[in-house]
Amino acid sequence: MAPFAEQVQLAYPTPEELQGRRWIFVPYDRFTDRTGPIAEQPASETGIVIVESTAKAHRRPYHKKKLVLLISNMRHFALEQAARGCKVIYHFSEHSHAQALLQLQRELPLPKITMMEPAERELRIDIDAAIQAGLKMKMVPDTTWLSTTEDFLNVFGAYKAGRAYVMDRFYRAQRQQTGILMDKGKPIGGKFSFDAENRKPYKGQPRIPTPPAFAPDLVTKEVIALVRETYPHHFGSIENFDSPTTQQDADAAWAFALEHLLPHFDPYEDAMRDDELQLFHSRLSGLINLGRILPAQMIADVERACTEGRIPLASAEGFIRQILGWREFMRHLHQQTDGYRLLADTVAQEEGSMPQQDPYAGATPSALSASLPLPAAYWGVKSGLHCLDTVVAQVIEEGWSHHITRLMVLSNLATLCGFSPRQLTNWFWFAYVDAYDWVVETNVLGMSTYADGGLTATKPYVSGAAYINKMSNFCDHCQYDPKRSTGEGSCPFTALYWTFLERNEAVLGNNFRLQMPYTTLRRKSPIELVQLRARADDAITHLQRLPHLKYEPLTPQSN
Repeated sequence: MAPFAEQVQLAYPTPEELQGRRWIFVPYDRFTDRTGPIAEQPASETGIVIVESTAKAHRRPYHKKKLVLLISNMRHFALEQAARGCKVIYHFSEHSHAQALLQLQRELPLPKITMMEPAERELRIDIDAAIQAGLKMKMVPDTTWLSTTEDFLNVFGAYKAGRAYVMDRFYRAQRQQTGILMDKGKPIGGKFSFDAENRKPYKGQPRIPTPPAFAPDLVTKEVIALVRETYPHHFGSIENFDSPTTQQDADAAWAFALEHLLPHFDPYEDAMRDDELQLFHSRLSGLINLGRILPAQMIADVERACTEGRIPLASAEGFIRQILGWREFMRHLHQQTDGYRLLADTVAQEEGSMPQQDPYAGATPSALSASLPLPAAYWGVKSGLHCLDTVVAQVIEEGWSHHITRLMVLSNLATLCGFSPRQLTNWFWFAYVDAYDWVVETNVLGMSTYADGGLTATKPYVSGAAYINKMSNFCDHCQYDPKRSTGEGSCPFTALYWTFLERNEAVLGNNFRLQMPYTTLRRKSPIELVQLRARADDAITHLQRLPHLKYEPLTPQSN
């Protein structure tokens, strides 16, 4: 097989085709022909423009497997569209996507381009700047989403500082509006959420099926070689890449998850294991966020399987809540708050300082005044905490871990210790294959660390060792005892938990969901409090002293 560049060149348009077709820009996260402008006319009347930008890839040290997943899907999508009869302009550029489009439009020349409204804020500001410089672009709604801005505003109204945004309100409204898992205006099963039923630890049964692996073809092997050579200092491992990179393989991965994983998803959704890292999670979030698998298709498939008795209602509802609820809710909140910049600017103005001017600089809310640097353990330096080291090793290897390990191990520890929410957000952004600004900033600055002061969560999602011990087997293989909170061999999570509450009592002490733990904290003796503080300080000091690897995150660039 010829190299990719030679294959895609065969679909390059003639001058007549440049002027006679509808040209659509396909960004780096919307590889679908099943909805949107590509689906609106025959392939024989369609042309697509794709830009492979090294500037974007260098903006952060994105996980090597994220780059392989994205670029290989991008290249395969271009070839798939060429095979359908579309004409393809696939442009390799050292510049940003928007700058490359402006250059192409001027040089070819290329008529007005259509694109769906970008999901990522970063791409939106790039495109806006290019339009101001003369790019002829028509924006149309992104129909891969399940809800509109109006849907969100109908529930919450326009963004207002100090207002709390609870996902459940939005999710219920979406269920009622769409009729998904509804019967005559009532939720099937008598309630909207079965979240309380997903808290079982996994004890080895039912058996977890082996997920399919997709061996790299020649196109993907070429991308792997490119990433290895061009981005050698980026985060993570590039070895053993086996994720879907074609539409056919993405469909097969979803079919497997639907049949073999979703029936057992709900009971063990929050479980964690060091010997079964995936459990019954689909691991398809990266493909969903690339547009390879459409949320509407997934929900329809799950609802149908539930109706036919192939998936229990609780599992179907739990999965749908993640897609129809959290995913949609978080992207709306990100857009309404300008990536939390409205919140951050409010804080900055109150403190008498100027808001950040760099449009790529992330918002820095920190309601709990957390500012310690993220320690080397997040880059793979062993900490001695088996849960942390296991999850970080998985992220380095795969660029993925499921949502409870993200929330209750990685983010929990960072929040308890007072590590910088912005640094943690940046780490998630480049470490995970499914991370984009609209999902990572709201989830980490909001739900995971409470940096937004309760905009998205009614309390911080923190716990001591008891939760990790209950929901996982991590503690069975750790040097620390989860049942001891102080002294030699004690697990630091518990001491960190109590000192976190003590340290933040002025902010959290009146939180209605924290009254029980604060009552317990206030009953502790002065001697025990001193011991807890000492154990927590030792843990934080130990983590802060771990030597950093030579690798350092790159400073975001605006090119």
